[in-house]
Amino acid sequence: MTEHNLFKTGAKIIERFEDNNYEGYFVGGAVRDYTLGRAVSDVDITTNALPDEIETLFEKTIDVGKEHGTIIVLMDELPFEVTTYRVEGEYTDHRRPDNVFFTQHLKEDLSRRDFTINAMAMTADMKLYDPYDGTDLKARIINTVGTASDRFGEDALRMLRAVRFMSQLDFELADGAKEAISQHAGRLDYVAVERITAELEKLYRGINVNSAKDMIAATGLKSHMPFFKHIDKVQYLKSRAQSLEEEAVIHIYNDSLSAHLSELKLSNRQKMTIKQSLKLLEDLKNEINIKLIAYRYETDILTSVNVIINNNELLSANHKEQLQSAIDMEPHLVIHNRNELAVNGNALMTALNARGGPWLSVCLDTIEQEVLLENIENNESEIINWVNSHVTNEDGNIVFTDGR
Repeated sequence: MTEHNLFKTGAKIIERFEDNNYEGYFVGGAVRDYTLGRAVSDVDITTNALPDEIETLFEKTIDVGKEHGTIIVLMDELPFEVTTYRVEGEYTDHRRPDNVFFTQHLKEDLSRRDFTINAMAMTADMKLYDPYDGTDLKARIINTVGTASDRFGEDALRMLRAVRFMSQLDFELADGAKEAISQHAGRLDYVAVERITAELEKLYRGINVNSAKDMIAATGLKSHMPFFKHIDKVQYLKSRAQSLEEEAVIHIYNDSLSAHLSELKLSNRQKMTIKQSLKLLEDLKNEINIKLIAYRYETDILTSVNVIINNNELLSANHKEQLQSAIDMEPHLVIHNRNELAVNGNALMTALNARGGPWLSVCLDTIEQEVLLENIENNESEIINWVNSHVTNEDGNIVFTDGR
């Protein structure tokens, strides 16, 4: 779905509001990114219609937070988050408002948002409403709506969001915002780890990661971030990473911080990526055969570690050459997984007249490696001949004679 179609479909929602004497506007990040000429992947809408009224106006809706004014409206099978204009009460826990109050005024809704670049709205025909006249957007500055200390006091995650936008948009941080973060960095301790990790993932997908990292170190945020607070400041500023996983790999490898990785509460996929990357670094250090390296690791792990070692000087020039050779070799391997072996466990049991057991896995592992290293041709008769020469069945006990 192109962004043009997203806005075109979303306009149908706004037009229905207007046809029923309500207001409706595109709002938030979609407006910001559209104005900047950036890609838009999802579009949010705000309105003065109350949640119950939203549900009445549309055939397909999903209640995802009616008490906070948010309803998902499905239009042409596309989901749009629609939120009633609102203002918020006190944030006593620095994480979420104690109360939400609905309002009939768009300007009041925009005034409670985090940054001026996110406090813009747009009509169905793409006319911009910006109470800040686009000043900060044009100057490429991240500035809070109102007093920075107040905004960061309401939701401490906004401090990290400000830095994330530095990376994502390649913007500068306003001096007042920087000073407020430096004064209140400790409030990040109130924020759930999952929210912090989500912001860091977006930060590392940005276009100016290093600028954001500099700000995290300069303001003291690093000292209140899970896992990162254990990293030496000099090493943190020196490292170069293109993802949160890469940053973790670098510091676990250099600084032995594996015991603190669990603090980030990463997904199983992310943890496996980090584990495999560290194992690959050890295999390279131990000079494992490059065909085995090419075979054992997924292409994305090989390429990611290649970037890591080239940007961070983790290994010697010889190790870098080894990894590049493995990457180049991967498409040309004789086999790419065990399913491509010309024999299976049944064939081996038949050849040796033996029952299955632990020996079978060991035998298949050995054959797999020998075929991969091209010591055996990958056809059934060649492999069976090799097995008969290297493995014997001695009264039901499988014995490996050599070649293991």
